[in-house]
Amino acid sequence: MMPRYTDLGPSSRLRLSQLIPALREAGASVEVSPFFSDRYLNGYFNDGAKSKVETVRAIARRAARLAGPAPDIAWIEKELFPYLPGATERALTARGIPYVVDYDDAIFHNYDLSGSALVRRVLAEKLTPLIRGAAAITAGNPYLADYAVRHGARRVVEVPTVVDPGRYPVTAPADTGAVRIGWIGTPANARYLDPVIAAMAQLAGTVPLELVTIGADPIPDLPFTQHCHPWTEATEAELLTEIDIGVMPLRDSPWERGKCGYKLIQYMAAARPVIASPVGVNATIVDPAVGLLADTVEEWSAAIAELATDRARRLAMGNAARARVERHYSVDAIAPTVVATLADAIAAARPA
Repeated sequence: MMPRYTDLGPSSRLRLSQLIPALREAGASVEVSPFFSDRYLNGYFNDGAKSKVETVRAIARRAARLAGPAPDIAWIEKELFPYLPGATERALTARGIPYVVDYDDAIFHNYDLSGSALVRRVLAEKLTPLIRGAAAITAGNPYLADYAVRHGARRVVEVPTVVDPGRYPVTAPADTGAVRIGWIGTPANARYLDPVIAAMAQLAGTVPLELVTIGADPIPDLPFTQHCHPWTEATEAELLTEIDIGVMPLRDSPWERGKCGYKLIQYMAAARPVIASPVGVNATIVDPAVGLLADTVEEWSAAIAELATDRARRLAMGNAARARVERHYSVDAIAPTVVATLADAIAAARPA
């Protein structure tokens, strides 16, 4: 297993690591060889720094592993060598090692839509050799799956980002006198909250609302209360019990279309109704039984008011949301697909 990060990185933890128990239960021996180190991630999370020294070490570490004992199969997250030419992505093919590649973000747009003309010219197609050589691609949504197909993938399996519902306690929201609108994410992504904040400001004075953020910095000059919590893996699920409605606003751009709706799945696992922008896979995850879709500020305002003024409907939607997660977006629901995909790739690589 070759994740991009250690378990400090959400994508690696959710897309690969949380499937390890299922793989081992199926009889697999799993070795984990992340690209970036905890030191790199801690620096990035603390101040946005991307250590060049740690990046060089990561390249050397990955190259050494690729030169080491051959596994029966490699499961790669995103790519082998970020920002290195496409020739480096042929390393496993050159050794005859079968592999599967996982995508949960449109990382190809770091290259083909880069602001640097040099990056676009040199790296726009850098993932093509990796995709064409893969026994299969596991893609988090149709947008990512379509990219893989158009770039020569032999087999594409859609695997949504999932949760372990057992981590999310199901409790009725406390009646605090105000409806709490919840959002979870990183400080860098809090910019997506702009239409939600504008909608809540429109409703201030008519509907009692409060904003609960998990992972965002305090937002200045709000006309309503913000409850600002730091994010930790240990506390995120419990903090979601404090909200009444979970929101996932997004801009409609190529990068955002590649997102896998993980925030929505977390809110739904906590039995909370959701409101989301109709961007990418959001429109698939959110059906009328579990939430609403909103695009403009006016639509956000109407959706928030609609749910904020109907507690019974919120509770019913929350229960339906939890059930939907258990059926479609849980580890137990998706693990058999992942195990079968890897097993099929191994079998196909063996001589008849």
